[in-house]
Amino acid sequence: MAKVLVRAQIDVPVERLWRLVADFGDVRWIPGGESARTQGDGPGMIRIMGVGPAEIHERLESRDDAARTIIYTIQRGLPMPITGYRATMIVRPAGDARSELEWSSTFTPDGVSEQDAEAQVEGLYQMMIGWIREFLAK
Repeated sequence: MAKVLVRAQIDVPVERLWRLVADFGDVRWIPGGESARTQGDGPGMIRIMGVGPAEIHERLESRDDAARTIIYTIQRGLPMPITGYRATMIVRPAGDARSELEWSSTFTPDGVSEQDAEAQVEGLYQMMIGWIREFLAK
């Protein structure tokens, strides 16, 4: 099983970053994310992004407001050569008006080496953290 862990400092108060991450159905911070839709509410809800056969179905497994943690899986439409994707996002304070986002996942490479799969996921996290920073800077 492959694993990825990325930590990033973001220049916003922890409450602001948590509000963004905790709202699983709102991904306006992703380019094109305003077209995402959801099925259900709370743990078990499905977030659907994309169109037609390119749709990604992500399921919110759990949300812990006290620990500022969400866990989600991708049920269908994985955009990378992996299976069994399970991710955790944790938001922590990192000083005055700063936060730390820890984004980790486990998965099984599918047709690529573990190293290649991990590099792809890590690159995706770095890109998405950049989008979060840009969105929160507005």
